Amino acid sequence: MSPSTPKHGTIEAVMAHLRTLDDLPLDGKRVLVRVDFNVYVGDDGKVDSTEDFRLTAAVQTIQELQQRRCKVLLITHLGRPKNAADGMDMAPIKRRLEQLLGEDVRTIGELYGPGVQSVVDGMEPGQVALLPNVRLDHREETGNLRFAHELAHNGDMFVNEAFSVVHRAHASVAFLPQEIPSCAGRRTVLEVEQLSRLIDNIKKPYVALIGGAKITTKIGMIHDLLGKVDTLCVGGQLANIFIAALGHYPHKKFAVDDIAAAQYILERGASKLLLPIDLVVGDEEGKNLEVVDVDSIPPDADGLYDIGPKSLELFLRRLKEAKTIMWNGPIGKFEVEAYAKSSRAVARELATMSAYRVVGGGNTVNMLEEEKVIGKYDHVSVGGGAMIAFLEGKTLPGLMPLYD
Repeated sequence: MSPSTPKHGTIEAVMAHLRTLDDLPLDGKRVLVRVDFNVYVGDDGKVDSTEDFRLTAAVQTIQELQQRRCKVLLITHLGRPKNAADGMDMAPIKRRLEQLLGEDVRTIGELYGPGVQSVVDGMEPGQVALLPNVRLDHREETGNLRFAHELAHNGDMFVNEAFSVVHRAHASVAFLPQEIPSCAGRRTVLEVEQLSRLIDNIKKPYVALIGGAKITTKIGMIHDLLGKVDTLCVGGQLANIFIAALGHYPHKKFAVDDIAAAQYILERGASKLLLPIDLVVGDEEGKNLEVVDVDSIPPDADGLYDIGPKSLELFLRRLKEAKTIMWNGPIGKFEVEAYAKSSRAVARELATMSAYRVVGGGNTVNMLEEEKVIGKYDHVSVGGGAMIAFLEGKTLPGLMPLYD
């Protein structure tokens, strides 16, 4: 693989080496655009305005390619299908995309081969087509070079407009752009530019708020953040692991490796960590709720599902002092409404603050959509894992082929 993502020097220096739509002769070409339309489809079988953030994020690039008379071929994944029968229904995504673009989107029944070529040859300049779920071919997730080569035959140029998956070494993400001339889409460029502001010349005080489930998936980011932030607020299951590591909740509730990771971090960065001081306990369905102080948690509590009102006030007070804020991951069991109150309150309060605010993580973004505050933040990243990997300075296989 290529070396790690360029991250030294100023933002301007890093951005200067990232190829964009301005750097390729795209006009009139067949352009493969890797998007991430892996969005939630409601019970009504529709993708509505509270579920379409990843679609809207790609619209600028799609429309620019249309204006340049390109034949635009969209490649996306949808879930993790085991076979064609459970490959998910792309029709709701197609319908929502047509609403956003204001015109028809063609569908192609195959991912590669003569049938695809026939459809593409019959397309008019400026038309948009949607290929099947790319994960229907098992070679996608294994990073198969042959599959990347077969996909490359569909187009002349490649554009990555799926920042959310650039941390994955999948065929259509990391290897397809090595087959044909490639560049970053407008949204991908924006992601790199805005997230770089959390690495270079950060305005202080810098306060980060992170949630999520497993500490082992975020330990690298936590270490990195502790070297940059003034305060690291921790919520969600992540906070519960720290609380257990401090002896306030039984260790047996968590994996041994998670407890060990939390203890390691506490030994080295406890002075910057801000943990909950009260919590909401109850059952998985959101019943039998009780708010308890962190040093009074019943040892037989079914679960610690949200931060309490005192913790929420504490977190918000520290966030209001910040000039830079990064939020990744809900701070409660967001999928159960009874445990989503603190996360929703943070979403609303952060929307009113004057600090530079960056938010990422799938569930967090969904919540901003539901609260109708997504447009009030400085930057909302389409990536959760990709955002974490970028901030850690990890190699991003999907970005590397786009750099000079």
